[in-house]
Amino acid sequence: MIVSDTGMWDETTPTVCTGMRGLAECEIQLHGPAQDIHSGSFGGAVPNPATAVARLVAALHDADGRVAVPGFYDGVAELTDTERALFAELPFDETTWLRTAKSRAASGEAGYSTLERIWARPTAEVNGIGGGYQGAGSKTVIPSSALVKLSFRLVAGQHPDHIENCVRTWAEARIPAGLDHRVSFSSATRPCLTPLDHPALQAVTRAMGRAFGKKILFTREGGSGPAADLQDVLGAPVLFLGISVPSDGWHAPDEKVEIGLLLKGVETAAHLWGELAEALR
Repeated sequence: MIVSDTGMWDETTPTVCTGMRGLAECEIQLHGPAQDIHSGSFGGAVPNPATAVARLVAALHDADGRVAVPGFYDGVAELTDTERALFAELPFDETTWLRTAKSRAASGEAGYSTLERIWARPTAEVNGIGGGYQGAGSKTVIPSSALVKLSFRLVAGQHPDHIENCVRTWAEARIPAGLDHRVSFSSATRPCLTPLDHPALQAVTRAMGRAFGKKILFTREGGSGPAADLQDVLGAPVLFLGISVPSDGWHAPDEKVEIGLLLKGVETAAHLWGELAEALR
């Protein structure tokens, strides 16, 4: 199965994507008093939903940036030395990347590079948190409710159902007595990874090399898609063949495509059918 909803590193660095991360999304709602109550009259004597949510968020990672949910890393496919070396071949500049990320410093799980973190490591992120008074000035209340929205990017070897069970168990064990709770998950997406030595992936690499006349490097996607489900339904390996580049402005009002790269993609596709026929004999 050929998926073209991926891209290349840049205009001068042709690359083949070998995998996408999965995704599990969670919302945790906590409910305490039947309404907001006065912090002077009741503070320190009843559980505070906002404080409980803050403690959940604070407990999500350890000091090394690892997700602190027991069982979260079960089954994770660790990077091989070969894969790490291939990532390191890419012309990655962290300063440029940080400008794209609108951020001032890189951060994450200790022991891994930035590319390894966003492509090959599972993550937990706080997408939103709320509770209590949000208007101008102050209002001394204990809020009736609070919530946090979390997302978990998954890598090969992880399954969303297992992650849901782990997160639910972890969260419920940390909710104080006297607070009602609701832990809900949205529909999930499984991770997908095509092994570097798979004949079909090697066929794509050769086809792109013939079209571009250059050595083909390898990337992964930090985002998520339905490739793993399609692979199961069709019983066929997933191959990513995309020629868009970051400067195309994906999903922006002025999104574009480079005609020269588009034609190289057409040429790659033309070579690919013969390469696949030879590789999968």
